[in-house]
Amino acid sequence: MPASRAAQQPEVRADVGEAEPMAQGFSDRSFPERYERDARVSSEERAVGDPAYPDLGVLLDYWNTKRGTRFAPPRSAIDPSDFIDALPRVKLVDVLRSLDGNLDFRFRLAGTAIGNILGTELTRLRPLDLQPPQFGTMVHEHYAQCVRERRPLLHKVEIDSVRRIHNYARLLLPLSSDGEQVDMLMTVDSQA
Repeated sequence: MPASRAAQQPEVRADVGEAEPMAQGFSDRSFPERYERDARVSSEERAVGDPAYPDLGVLLDYWNTKRGTRFAPPRSAIDPSDFIDALPRVKLVDVLRSLDGNLDFRFRLAGTAIGNILGTELTRLRPLDLQPPQFGTMVHEHYAQCVRERRPLLHKVEIDSVRRIHNYARLLLPLSSDGEQVDMLMTVDSQA
């Protein structure tokens, strides 16, 4: 099991006026969940299967069953009707590789609960499009780690802003259509 790691931004805060919405400009809807640009964003890697998140354990067991002896199952093996209760908290993320090997990611779909919390529809956006920028960068780095290491990851994430603190756990599950490279990620946010 991996050692715990903490990725934190400095605890520097400016006196801020109006909050900047998450992914401002990507949604015409007005949501109450907003984060200031200078919000403190942190994460800690946790042991996959952490019993504090039984809902994520159910999805991890499902993924393990579907992968069998492979390092990851293909997307075609995943049937959303097998986990209907979790769908509002699930994202499918395309892995994009440039010719020079750099990784990027694009949200193929995102559950309604995620959009409601972040304040925008994520479909077709990239993690680096998310606001505050340090949150988007952290998400991008977690996704890249999952692709490089070809294994599930669990992170406890906290966004601390002037208006609110948002904590959640996110399970990252790699998917592979060729059995060699990760070409998609399935992510599930904990309801706990």
